[in-house]
Amino acid sequence: MADASPESWDAIRVYPRMPFDGHPFEVRVKGRCCSIRLRDLSCGGASGLCDEPLDVGAYVRICLAAQHIVEAEVRWVHLTKVGLKFTHTLAPGLVRRLQQAHGTFVTTRSGA
Repeated sequence: MADASPESWDAIRVYPRMPFDGHPFEVRVKGRCCSIRLRDLSCGGASGLCDEPLDVGAYVRICLAAQHIVEAEVRWVHLTKVGLKFTHTLAPGLVRRLQQAHGTFVTTRSGA
C-alpha cells in the first residue's frame, strides 16, 4: 500500500537532498537482489526508481560503496518510485563523495 503523497515528506525532511542521475545501486530485500536508480540522496534517506516492487514498511539493505552497506525502511511507494529512510544517518562526507561520483552537477545562480 502506498503512502498518500511522497511530497508530504518535504515538510519533515531534516537533511538537504542531493540530486542523482539515476546511477543504479544494489538492493537486498528478504534474500533477493534488485537495484534502485537513485534520484536523490541525503544523510537521512533517498529516493529512486526500483526495478522490483517493494512494500511500505519493508527493510532493505543498499550497497552504496564497496564495503558500505546501509539499512533503510521503505517509507513510501508510488508505482516504481520509492522513498527510503536510513536506520542510521550517513556521514555528510560519504553523501558528498557519492554525489560527486554519481550525482547530477548542480549550480546556483547569484542574485546579481
